[in-house]
Amino acid sequence: MEVRIALCQVPGSGDVNGNLEEVRRITEKVSADIYLFPELFLTGYGCRSFDGSVLAKAEQSLKELCCEKGIAVAMGMPVVRGGETFNSLVFFSPEGRTEYDKLYLANFEPYNEEVFTPGRGPSMVEWKGMRFGLLICYDAMFPEIHRYYATHGADAVLMASASAEQSEYAMSTVLPARSFENTVYTLFCNNTGTGPAGRYFGGSCAYSPLGKALAKAGTGEEVVTVTLSSSEIESARKIRTHLADLRSDIIWN
Repeated sequence: MEVRIALCQVPGSGDVNGNLEEVRRITEKVSADIYLFPELFLTGYGCRSFDGSVLAKAEQSLKELCCEKGIAVAMGMPVVRGGETFNSLVFFSPEGRTEYDKLYLANFEPYNEEVFTPGRGPSMVEWKGMRFGLLICYDAMFPEIHRYYATHGADAVLMASASAEQSEYAMSTVLPARSFENTVYTLFCNNTGTGPAGRYFGGSCAYSPLGKALAKAGTGEEVVTVTLSSSEIESARKIRTHLADLRSDIIWN
């Protein structure tokens, strides 16, 4: 089983319709099964107020695009639900819609996500025969999320991010480790350009189940593609038996 992923390292702005046009442009130019966009791409990172009707129309457009082209789009966007607003990664496909709400909001310099409500749990989706866990930026610093996905059948983790230059070392250190220790692919799509958090470092990257960088973007606007293979996951798990060796009988005092 193989799935082709496009890491769409392009900056979102406050122009929702313009951002949607960019999505369509990329899907027409680049061939992939899944198109992954950065954190809060739909409205631009740093937007503080959201029009529910505009978001609803955007979601409808994304659903129609996926049905038209037979693709999936994983979009960083705000989701308004029950009077609360969440920083979400929404996975659209012809089969429906799956959302993940960021569990750990970044409210430290240079980030400010106080307008959002923290998410309450992980979220997985299946597409083209592979299973994907969803993740957003600062969540990667909490290893239990990756481990949860791996132990619940995930083949890969799709991660949207708006990481500034100050976070480059952390991300480049943690993400290959998350892949290696859980023998899953990690697909990291970061923002680029400048915004409220300063300058984003770009560097979108695909890591193999053994933590190897398979494809990596530079600092500017770029779309990089990588093909995931179930056979590579099987091979990695024969070499590194981390998941098979997990113990449930350890007593943690």
